[in-house]
Amino acid sequence: MQNMGYRKNNLEYEPIISSEEEAPIEYCNLDNSLNRRQRNFIWISVNNPRLSLVECAYKAGYTSPRQAANKLMNKPLIRKEYNYLMNEAKKKYELNYDRAVQDLYDIRDKAIEAGSFNAAISAQNSLLKVGGLIVDRKEVMFGKVDQMSREEVETRLAQLMGNVVDATLENKDPDPDLVDLPEKEDEHD
Repeated sequence: MQNMGYRKNNLEYEPIISSEEEAPIEYCNLDNSLNRRQRNFIWISVNNPRLSLVECAYKAGYTSPRQAANKLMNKPLIRKEYNYLMNEAKKKYELNYDRAVQDLYDIRDKAIEAGSFNAAISAQNSLLKVGGLIVDRKEVMFGKVDQMSREEVETRLAQLMGNVVDATLENKDPDPDLVDLPEKEDEHD
């Protein structure tokens, strides 16, 4: 493709539906109202979504691709065919439950054939999760331990562990109010 001033890089992309240069007759122009260049314009634009419509018009064989792309996309029939083929292309990559499950079965089977047992186990676990036979259960706890009192921490630990936590407090400097002093005998007896 020659540089026509509308794109700096000449990039080629993988086609979405088919690699054929010309659109197969079964995909568009069902009522035979489009000519060959119009069909090719639609086909190229659907198969190469990263190309601009001007580039698609050039590849389809139009001598004035800027004007042609604008005129073509303003025609209702061409817009209808373009939308139809774009929807078909989207269906090819659509993600749904049945397709996801089938892909997981395929991945598992191919992994087993290749001897990749870790990949096969991973795919099987994903299938079991999709089927609801395995459920990941995670419990999120709110709050911070450093904001709790010692009694609250012990109580919470007892709840989590299912038993009572016995703890003793050792203090090197005893509180004078709590120290047991020997009782003074009354001198006036």
